[in-house]
Amino acid sequence: MDNAMSDRISVRRAGRLCLLLICDEWSSTTGGITTFNRMLATALAGDGHRTLCLVRRASGREHVDAASSGVELVPAVMTPGGPELFLLPPEIAALAPDVVIGHDLVTGSVSWIYAKHYFPGARLVHIVHTSYAQNEPYKRPDAAWPRTEASERQTRRIAADADVIAAVGPLLTRRLDGIVGDGFGGTKVVQLDPGMTVPDEFPLRRRSVPVNRTVAVFARARHPVPKGLDIAAQAIKGAVVPPGVPKPDLLIRGAGAGQCDELRETFVQSYGLSRDRIDVRPFTDDKEEMARDLRRAALCVMPSRVEGFGLAALEAIGFGTPVLVSGRSGLAETLRLVIGPGAEPLIVDVNDDDQDVDRWKTAIQRVFADLPAEFAHIHEIREKLSSVLTWQNTARRLIASVAPAGGSVTLPVNV
Repeated sequence: MDNAMSDRISVRRAGRLCLLLICDEWSSTTGGITTFNRMLATALAGDGHRTLCLVRRASGREHVDAASSGVELVPAVMTPGGPELFLLPPEIAALAPDVVIGHDLVTGSVSWIYAKHYFPGARLVHIVHTSYAQNEPYKRPDAAWPRTEASERQTRRIAADADVIAAVGPLLTRRLDGIVGDGFGGTKVVQLDPGMTVPDEFPLRRRSVPVNRTVAVFARARHPVPKGLDIAAQAIKGAVVPPGVPKPDLLIRGAGAGQCDELRETFVQSYGLSRDRIDVRPFTDDKEEMARDLRRAALCVMPSRVEGFGLAALEAIGFGTPVLVSGRSGLAETLRLVIGPGAEPLIVDVNDDDQDVDRWKTAIQRVFADLPAEFAHIHEIREKLSSVLTWQNTARRLIASVAPAGGSVTLPVNV
């Protein structure tokens, strides 16, 4: 018996599973799906499951980062055309995972291949992160329905063979039920709420109010309309602050590396913000750079017209930064469910009408009118969320959904 099989048997006999997560990358260069995958994998490994993550490429730094969390990164098989996720790497073949986890249409079909063809005894978990019917009209207003219909059709095909169908947060769970549900309660969509990350250096400390009045938006700027970047710019331009208080400036983190200056000029010309009050930076996966952005921010806003969840705003709360989030986001629903009426000051409606800018301007002015009180309030919110929204809870809910009724995982008979 080889060492890999021996390790696999010992893990399963200990009541743990061998899990394969498939994502296009480990570090977050493309946004929230990657972050969710990385944090979920880390939490699963932390609970003792043998956790593999198949990605297109992995640098030495990424291998070290994953290994420090107990996750084994496996780069895709390299072909003359580049890395190919659909081809089975020998490292994964030797272990034969019990569970295969795919994300949306990014890796949903790849995960289907692994669970149904390479490892037909494995359970397939399909996690949905996007509502195409809501996103596409903003991204492609002249060609929304063909892409929406094709995306939903592919989602149904994967879901039909999945052992677990899941969605991120309450909003997407509800919308996914309308896509894959049979109308008679026979198809259950599992809700996976993301965890909130609290920096190790001050888990119980309240953040100090920064000297500058920087308003930060963390969003992929290649789609400014669905992310509401125009709402943020106009609201900040029109915001009135008390005499002697610096006017707020806008930091947008998430543009393409070669588009920062162009996007800044577009905002200057379109919305009248002076050049010294808008700072556009490229998307980054550098944790220290993100921490610096959060340290300088007095407020994080997420005025999205469409937002499946809003993980970046939840990360800001974890850092102790006041936030204003779109009422259209999954995070808004989560805050209302967990916090109750105390969440309402954090939520601002986005109706995609002429009043959106005024609503957000008023909300921003209210925050800046008493920043110490806002920082105290977000500290209380963070304390309430910290025991509920944890990545350990996310991982355990997923494992519970994989297990059959009764709560135990049946180990494969060929072990």
